[in-house]
Amino acid sequence: MKKLILLPLLALIFSFTCYSKNYEESRTTNLLNLISTPDIISENESLTSAPILTTYTLFIKLYHGNSEQANTRFYFQDGLTLGLDPGYDAGAFDQDVALSSRLLEDDQGTNFAINAMGTESAFNVAVPLVINQNQGESFRISISNNTLPENVNVYLEDALYGTFTQLQGQDFELTAEQDLRGVGRFRIHFTTEILGAEVLNTNNVFDTDTVSVFKANNQDFITITGIAASANKTTASLYNMLGKSVRTKTLYNPSQTQSISTQGLAKGVYVVQLKAGNAMFSKKVLLQ
Repeated sequence: MKKLILLPLLALIFSFTCYSKNYEESRTTNLLNLISTPDIISENESLTSAPILTTYTLFIKLYHGNSEQANTRFYFQDGLTLGLDPGYDAGAFDQDVALSSRLLEDDQGTNFAINAMGTESAFNVAVPLVINQNQGESFRISISNNTLPENVNVYLEDALYGTFTQLQGQDFELTAEQDLRGVGRFRIHFTTEILGAEVLNTNNVFDTDTVSVFKANNQDFITITGIAASANKTTASLYNMLGKSVRTKTLYNPSQTQSISTQGLAKGVYVVQLKAGNAMFSKKVLLQ
């Protein structure tokens, strides 16, 4: 009787053991297949992969001597805009930081630590740069982590003096003659063209031997003479010492004597900037 009971029991145990072993082997095999599947792709299978985006980046840094005071980053990626791109553009935590930049579209007066734009902008765009420095402070601007294409030049423009400094070749250095605050005087140019003195020396529209910019004491305007006739549609701008444009005038017949009104302007030093295409000429004038 005991043998009759034990035999079915042993058979049940054996069956359960075999089932459990087969289940574990099957489960292990399925797990291994699941893990290894991504490495084995059939020719008949199609994969949807994310497009490879072109990106460039550049850091601009402000130093006092060898001590970095602040930096701002420019980031270029396919599909981004000149306005606010959430998740890419980032406002400066300290809006009075020594160095930052502004948006080119829909500028709401916010200073940005990261300025993101489309990759096409890396080849031809000028971005307002915000530099905050106290009178008498000497500083320099340099670039780092530059991944832009080799044919893209990076210039820092000082509108007050009409200068362009190519930052790949040298740092921009300046001692603030008075407090520098806000936007207007400085811009960063990303371009495949040559700007500044190199252009000035190749077209002679503003020959320094013939161009004259002056203000007579008894007159309320600045006189401009000696511009070449080839300088069609020259723009004349007048800047105060903060780099803010206070007068702008288009000179349609630049070879003739021209003038810019100074009525209503405070006494002090101003800079007249003449621009025709990429050529530029600047000169200081004193309003008394």
